[in-house]
Amino acid sequence: MRVVLIGGGVHPIPPTGYGAIERILTDLAEALRAAGHEAVILNRVRRQRMRDEYPFAWELPRLLRRERYDVLHAHTPVVANRLAFSGLPFVYTSHSRHWFYRERLSHRWGYWLERRAVRRARAVIALTEPLARTMRASVRPPLPPIQVVPFGVDPDRFSPHWEVRSGTNALGVGVVAPFKRWHLAAQALQGTGATLRIVGPIVDPGYAASVRRAGPAVELLGEVSPAELERRFAESDFLVHPSQVEILSAAVIEGLAAGLPVLGGPAVEGVVDDGGTGWCLRGDDAALVNGLRDRARELVGNATLRRSMGESARRVAVERYAWPRVVAQHLEVYRTVAAAQGPV
Repeated sequence: MRVVLIGGGVHPIPPTGYGAIERILTDLAEALRAAGHEAVILNRVRRQRMRDEYPFAWELPRLLRRERYDVLHAHTPVVANRLAFSGLPFVYTSHSRHWFYRERLSHRWGYWLERRAVRRARAVIALTEPLARTMRASVRPPLPPIQVVPFGVDPDRFSPHWEVRSGTNALGVGVVAPFKRWHLAAQALQGTGATLRIVGPIVDPGYAASVRRAGPAVELLGEVSPAELERRFAESDFLVHPSQVEILSAAVIEGLAAGLPVLGGPAVEGVVDDGGTGWCLRGDDAALVNGLRDRARELVGNATLRRSMGESARRVAVERYAWPRVVAQHLEVYRTVAAAQGPV
């Protein structure tokens, strides 16, 4: 099977630095090839501005005339709607937090585009069950088939180094921006004996300064190389992910693969097995801070608990999120769509 994975035209694929969807598409393409299929990534970058998705989407029909494919797989809503306007059948995966978070006009515009993309796709891949439920409740019928399929992880790249773990190294991975709520994690870890090290681009210096002020044992490391990121996962003791809204966090899945118990907010629901591979903490900001602090103290003070939860986390990552399993689920969707439309 030959699959064209379509980027957003904003960032390079593979990414030269931080890039969530771009990393996922790179790994999905490699996993498809490893399974014996052809995978092509179609992406053209101009100035790396968010609005560059629109001119890229506009030229897609022309670019696709040069391609032979069985399935088109879109991952951004502007691209998906352009394919629909041109009468080109596609599979759609949504990565947008606009399903759950719409404070600004631009968020509401994105939400409208997402619903339109879902309704016009031949098949939809929802990364989590909560997202699938939201799509079914939010999008006017008739709906295409919606199947829950996560993206994957390579357990060989993200694996634990049990022997160097001390119990006091907490890891956070993600952009340093307010919606991630790193300031709450910094507050929570005060007095626990743990140091929080956050890996990710610092896009808001003012917010970064507030995170540093929120807790004395916080280090902002900025962007790091892939090898350094893997080392941080391998040598840390637990992952902190306080984000309020997220569809599916690559950092959480990578943390599970690295054998890290995960302490998170609502964004880890459905990914972290509460009490087994970590904890999903709910409530207002104060409740989250108190919950994170209590659970962090448990982990810092109990090596047996850290190891048992870490082993459970890695087992779940291998059984649920390893790329061969995830690719097999994608191929089920692709074959259904390809059989209905015939070769292109």
